[in-house]
Amino acid sequence: MELEKKIIRYVAPAFIFVIVAIFIYNLASHGWIPHPGKSTYQVQCAQCHGDKGEGIRVLIPPLKSSDFAIQNFDSIPCWLRHGISHEIVVNGQSFNQPMYPIKLDDIQVANVINYMNKEFFHSDKEISSAWVRERWKHCEQ
Repeated sequence: MELEKKIIRYVAPAFIFVIVAIFIYNLASHGWIPHPGKSTYQVQCAQCHGDKGEGIRVLIPPLKSSDFAIQNFDSIPCWLRHGISHEIVVNGQSFNQPMYPIKLDDIQVANVINYMNKEFFHSDKEISSAWVRERWKHCEQ
């Protein structure tokens, strides 16, 4: 019993030290872990809205500093789930290109919105998958 206590007393801190060292090594060699919503955004959204949220001229609205998205923030989960099929005005410019629904679960939607908040809306607001599910209950189709 005494031997087990000594092993735990000395091995546990060494084990923790090794884990921390591996983490620091990985961080130094591979960089910071990307935002979990970034890869989903790149696969599902960037083709139309651009890698930097710039949109496509008069066809696809920008997300970067989008007054429409910021003012209608609570509707973003609905747009992702059901799309948009009516004219919208973003930063003073009209867009009438449909946005098609995207098949994402609540966690993916929360991650994408949090990524867009950070990268395009310059907001620290973090939303959860529970918030997304609640917003989906109020979607108008």
